[in-house]
Amino acid sequence: MRNISVDLHPLITILNLPTVIKTAYLPGDTDERLFIATQVGEIYYLGNGTVEPFLNITDQVIELGKESGGYDERGLLGLAFHPNFHNNGLFYIHYSHK
Repeated sequence: MRNISVDLHPLITILNLPTVIKTAYLPGDTDERLFIATQVGEIYYLGNGTVEPFLNITDQVIELGKESGGYDERGLLGLAFHPNFHNNGLFYIHYSHK
């Protein structure tokens, strides 16, 4: 058996409660981007070494922890890109609406 050394380095540290990580090509773009959705209702993508906002629906997502005093299994929980997203820009989200 071999011993393998691995070093991990964070790509991003400013996001709270990430729920989904996907990759896709933005319409008209030639670089594949990493998309990260957060439970509170934000979606960001990494591009050219920076974090860019893609979608913010925090005003439409149920407020987390309001009833229980802590976080639960609600919020923005799903993100899927249409197979032809690069050309049509369609994507789908699953979230708990207010």
